Order: sequence, then C-alpha cells, then structure tokens
Amino acid sequence: MRRNKHQHNFNDFSDQEKEKLKTVRQELTQAQKKEPERLWEHLQAFNDGVMAIIITIIVLEIQPAIHEVHYEQFIANIIVFLITFFVVADFWYDLHLAFSYYIFKPTKTIAILDFFFLADLSLLPVMTKWIMAESSTFAVANFGIVFLIAKILEYLIQYFGAKKTAKYSQIMNIIISRSFIRKVAVTLFLNVILIVLSLFIPRIAMILYLVIPVTSFLFPVKRNKIV
Repeated sequence: MRRNKHQHNFNDFSDQEKEKLKTVRQELTQAQKKEPERLWEHLQAFNDGVMAIIITIIVLEIQPAIHEVHYEQFIANIIVFLITFFVVADFWYDLHLAFSYYIFKPTKTIAILDFFFLADLSLLPVMTKWIMAESSTFAVANFGIVFLIAKILEYLIQYFGAKKTAKYSQIMNIIISRSFIRKVAVTLFLNVILIVLSLFIPRIAMILYLVIPVTSFLFPVKRNKIV
C-alpha cells in the first residue's frame, strides 16, 4: 500500500522529535488513568450544584402571604417545600455515601445514569409548584412518579458502582444482585401504594413522602454496606 505523503513513520522523526512524541504519549496515558478520578470529582460537584439549584427554585415558588386570608396557603406551601427539600436532601446524602464508600472510579454508564437521575430530579420543582397551586390527586400522583423514577435510577447508580468495586468477587456480585433486586422490589411496592393512595387521599400521601426521606436519614439501615 502506498504511504500518503503527509503520513510519517516513527523512524522519520529526529531524536528530539521522538523524545517529544514519547513524552506526549506518556502524558496522554497518565491523563487516561486519572480520567475516572476526575470524573468522580466532577460528578459529585455536578450533583451538588444541580441539587442546590433545584432546592433554590423550589423555595422561590413560595408566595408570601400578602393578606391574612392567604396565610393558610402560605403555611401549606412551606410544608410542601419542606417535603421536597428533605426528598432532595435524602437523594443527595445517599449519593454522597455511594461516592464515598464504593464508587471510586465511575464509568460512563454511571455518568449517564447520574445525568438521567438529575434530569428526573429537576422535574421536582415543577411538581412542587403544581401541588402548591392545586393539591389535586393528579398533581401528587405525578410527584410520586417522578420520585419513583429517581429512586430506581439512584439504585441503578449504586448497583453498577458496587458491581464494579466487587467485580473480582463472584460471591459479592451475587449478594449485590440479590440486594439490588430486593431494594427495587420494595421501592416499587411502596411507591405504587403511595401513588394509588395519592389518588384518594393526596394530603396523606404527601405526608408519607416526607416521612420516607426523614426516616431514611435519621434511622439509616445498613448504610455502611455496599448496597
């Protein structure tokens, strides 16, 4: 095959050029090795930033009580804000633990799942504003659907992160898989119940959405284990 006149063989370079090329290749290799660590740092920073913005947007949705007749609605909006705040805070805390204990070198799969997770979570301000405007069964049910999708994506992030950490242990992989299936099953069951409950008693369902993250945060269960 005829070589293109613009292509060069390594032997065509001078000793100085070869040395520079070798240095560039070494730097590129080092950068590739450090890429997962940099991704780990950037994902955590991205999570922190997006969740902080989500909470900020939600609190701005609270309308002040201009007149005394609006005070009851003002208090109700604060309660709805607190529910969403603790939901987002619990998601943040779970991801913080995951990235601290076993997601040391996140893969592209984990990054993509994290993006979908944050995209879904970013819908919570819209759902919260909807509930503040009208505490209807449909509004609360949609809040529950967004919460459920975020929970499943969170478990997927934890699952793939833990699976990569324990990839050399077949027994650990089995334990992780079983734990993940159990977690998803329980989450689906509880959230379907809450979504159905929201169609009949939306206020009770919203209170339970507050109870779940607060209980999870104050009384953690096996948070020191991989999943």
